[in-house]
Amino acid sequence: MLISGRDNPKIKLFRKLASSRKERAERGLFVVEGMRGIVDIAGEARIEALFVTEEALARYADTLDLSRLSLVEESRRFTVTGEVAARMSDVGSSQGAFAIVRRLDIPFSAEALRAGGKYLVLDGVQDPGNLGTMIRTSAAVGLDGVILAGNTVDLYNPKTVRSAVGSMTKIKLFIEKDTALVSETLHGLGIRTYAAVVRGGKGVSETDFSGGCAVVIGNEGRGLADSTAESCTEKVTIKMRGDTESLNAATAATILLWEMSGRDG
Repeated sequence: MLISGRDNPKIKLFRKLASSRKERAERGLFVVEGMRGIVDIAGEARIEALFVTEEALARYADTLDLSRLSLVEESRRFTVTGEVAARMSDVGSSQGAFAIVRRLDIPFSAEALRAGGKYLVLDGVQDPGNLGTMIRTSAAVGLDGVILAGNTVDLYNPKTVRSAVGSMTKIKLFIEKDTALVSETLHGLGIRTYAAVVRGGKGVSETDFSGGCAVVIGNEGRGLADSTAESCTEKVTIKMRGDTESLNAATAATILLWEMSGRDG
């Protein structure tokens, strides 16, 4: 079915979901822009509506497995014009591919976690690009899940989704606002928690990441609240040379997750 009008209800819904966290939360939907990301999640996530231009299908025919798009029910696939695609796009140069997708996170509970698992807990991370990068890194190193706690940025912010580059279906994702509950649940399963702090913690190479454990990372500017850091099993610090005071949150997470995933207990 061809959609050529920018006022089409489905196009309006896409734009609302792209711009409003409240709309995404109420409807249980989010948006994906970009052919690669859509191809990556096709068949692994519930795509409610898929929109592509004829130009996009021709452009990516030789570089991506577009046959995966057929995994989306035909009644949910729509062709859009270049003008409509430009209206839908959130980036400077549209790839001509868009999707409305059912949310991916799993309800947080002890039953949903693995007692010997390795997790990343984010408490108050605010940059959507950082969040997306940390999800991608967590999936790459084989973590069991990422838990969004406290006032962390929306998992389904379009910038987060774009930064995660298709990794969101490769790892379990949890949202639980109550940071204390997250800590209690992890500890109840015997999963040790390590608070990432700028100074005062044990060095990364000296920390025992074997067995079930979780790294806890806080806000980019303020770090973890003292109460949260104190509730963790231990504090860990990335020791740096020279005058460098701290690392970007996503960079610090990459170092810690690499170390944690390499300890098989």
